[in-house]
Amino acid sequence: MSTVLVLTSLVASAPPASAQVPLRERTPVVAGSFIFSSAGRGCTVGAVLKRYGPGSAVSPVAAATRYLVLAAHCAPHIDSEFSINNVPIGAVTWISPTDDLELVQVPPDVPSRGCFSYGCFVGGATPRPRAAGQVIMGPLHREAPVRMLPPASPAPGERFCTSGGVSSVNCNWVSEPNRPADWGSQRGVLARTLNAIAMTSGDSGGPVISQQGNFYGIHTRGGTGPYPNLQEYIPAEQIFEQIGSEYGIAPG
Repeated sequence: MSTVLVLTSLVASAPPASAQVPLRERTPVVAGSFIFSSAGRGCTVGAVLKRYGPGSAVSPVAAATRYLVLAAHCAPHIDSEFSINNVPIGAVTWISPTDDLELVQVPPDVPSRGCFSYGCFVGGATPRPRAAGQVIMGPLHREAPVRMLPPASPAPGERFCTSGGVSSVNCNWVSEPNRPADWGSQRGVLARTLNAIAMTSGDSGGPVISQQGNFYGIHTRGGTGPYPNLQEYIPAEQIFEQIGSEYGIAPG
């Protein structure tokens, strides 16, 4: 009897597993989550998408499959695998031929008695998506996932945000219309931070969002040398032009 009581006490006093895992390394995966490629490179998820076009609901597995928007330099090869907190989550299925952009397909959790292929049906059980259409926002130490809102573009003079896996949330970015002659790239658009908090290694692919959570794009390049306060990002409009209209922000 005493042994049972001791074991019960130990179990009751143990902290929940989620409390031991940093917010950006928890599942479900969201925009702002910090993930690792099979080559060991850490990057940030820019958005979580769902297919809404033909074939997207051919089975429960297909309907629960999600797609992560990432910077292609994080893992520039088809079938490159990614993990979060050492747990495999998916692999690269599409890479842009022109931009630093790729999609990672994330299959859902399925019952052990069920089937695992994209086109099969699971009798009597519902597959659970392992990624959600949310984005990590909020002040430092009080960050939390919130619903990601539809794609949009920043208004002139608007202050908008980034949510980097390393630099966290910064809502002091404004559009920068003047591209330095020696910037080295003509892709994407530029933004400038007003508080000297720049994007850094590990933030690649991270979401650029409005202060309300609208998806503006993904971070692809930070400023170096004389331009530490600049960043380059791919606008949401350009992303959806490339991946197709059948994709949209996943349910949150």
